[in-house]
Amino acid sequence: MLDHSTAVANVNGWRNSQLQCSDSLLCPSLAARVVARSRRFALDHALANGADPTSSALLAARAAQLAKPATRYRIAGALEHAALTVDTDRGRWSTPAHRGAVRPNRAEMMRLASVLRHNCLLYARGIALLELILVDGTGPAYTDPRGEGLAAQLRLAADSLTG
Repeated sequence: MLDHSTAVANVNGWRNSQLQCSDSLLCPSLAARVVARSRRFALDHALANGADPTSSALLAARAAQLAKPATRYRIAGALEHAALTVDTDRGRWSTPAHRGAVRPNRAEMMRLASVLRHNCLLYARGIALLELILVDGTGPAYTDPRGEGLAAQLRLAADSLTG
């Protein structure tokens, strides 16, 4: 059983090493998880900018939320949807990504969606970058007419997913 101060966990792959970590980072409280969800946009920006998820309980909680398979699948589906429906008629109440940004980046968006669906270790920074690409209406997916800015963001996200 874990006490509420510090937990010690063996780290696989590191001979005779132990990782000291706070219980609040391994198992964020319900309050931390709720606050992290309500502040997800700001926390995603912090993670995307390279903030260490172990530096606070809120960042740890948000990183854990991003790493969940359900979240990864949701982001993967949104990437695919943006890539495949950019040429269809736009709904009255939707704000689709910029056609000029998405068209030249379709293949990379589909590839990253596939990476998100694989059951492999991915870093929260890369997942946060992909989430922001989709939801930030001032970002390159929505404002870049030629797709160069979106391509750069997708490359950064791809590099950040695997370290």
